Amino acid sequence: MKKRFMVLATAFGAGAVLLGGALGQAKRTEVTFLYGLGGELGKAIEVMIKGFNESQNDITVKGEFSGRDYEAVVQKALAGIAAGAPAADILQLEVSYWPRLAAAGALEELSKFDGFKPTFDNFWPVFKKQADPDGNGKVFAMPWNNSNPVTYYNPELLAKAGVKESDIRTYAGLREAAKKIKAATGLPAVAVPSFPWILEGAIASNGGAIVKNNRLNMDSKEAIEVIENWAGFFRDGTAVVANANSNLDFCAGKFAINYGSVASRPNIKNNCKFAFRIAPLPYFKSPSVPVGGATLAISKVAPEKQKAAWEFIKWLAQPQQQFTFIKMSNYVPITRSTSDFKPFKDYIASEQGLDMGVRQLPFARPRPSTAAYFQVTTEIIKSLENIYLNNTPVESTLKDLVSRTAPLFK
Repeated sequence: MKKRFMVLATAFGAGAVLLGGALGQAKRTEVTFLYGLGGELGKAIEVMIKGFNESQNDITVKGEFSGRDYEAVVQKALAGIAAGAPAADILQLEVSYWPRLAAAGALEELSKFDGFKPTFDNFWPVFKKQADPDGNGKVFAMPWNNSNPVTYYNPELLAKAGVKESDIRTYAGLREAAKKIKAATGLPAVAVPSFPWILEGAIASNGGAIVKNNRLNMDSKEAIEVIENWAGFFRDGTAVVANANSNLDFCAGKFAINYGSVASRPNIKNNCKFAFRIAPLPYFKSPSVPVGGATLAISKVAPEKQKAAWEFIKWLAQPQQQFTFIKMSNYVPITRSTSDFKPFKDYIASEQGLDMGVRQLPFARPRPSTAAYFQVTTEIIKSLENIYLNNTPVESTLKDLVSRTAPLFK
């Protein structure tokens, strides 16, 4: 009996040691990260998530693809607000979309977290301005995968038309070059976007602004001149409207010049059989490019989840993590320390055009930061496609657009 008691006591004691060891381990806080990039860029995000998780003892980030794009992230976030439950702890929000959710009270103010100031102070000024447009120190979304648009072109098609890269550096020069390309190749010269991102830079390069005084400013002289110029490509028969397949169509040689994010490069490189080249974005009076890409925001969730989410955001902003991500995605560096990081400098010098996004940073400007712009974008696209495809009058179409969207800004 005594022997049996000792065996049981020993077994119980061993179990207690095992249980105590399990209780002694730190509990891992899991946070969800809803992102809006698929394909190669989505894979790059998952690599970063995996790297962070392997570096942590008590935090796990679980990535969730929105299934489509940045807009889908916002739609899921808005649905979460309506349901009373955040769609995710961390949200990847396009740089002009976060104000919509901040205005709804769905985002946590980030400036309250430990280490915010040194992290934020290290960002390039244009990204700080995008995240804090009023300069009041209230930040609801931190820069991360940021970009600007560049010109991708097919040098073989340009050469057939006797067109040089210098001929397509301005929109005036591009208009004439496009006619030569069409005449020499029989192909459209350029894919003109109806999504307003590149338009924002074009209007700014003409001395205007797409949003001003809390209203859409596309009925201004500067905007009308830009859109008249762009509509001219369609009247000349030298353009197509850019769409979701434009990168693939460009790589298939269906047109000569394509505009897109610096982060489009991996996709284009994987699909193009010819040696494409990259040039700066064209301009009217002076160079100007809009900031692109996305920011990271934290939802109104439990404090321990907020703290864990913040650790992930801080980690992603460090030079080594930035460099690792940029090598896979070709986004631009968001911090000065990353720009000065020698491995990064060596990398962008290794291939033509890899440095174009960085070279354009001095001319970069934030996208509109009003809550209404997310809703207004759809109306802009409709109006521009009416102009380009249906040849509706530019000035009256734009005045109607401004009038129609005015209530959304109130």
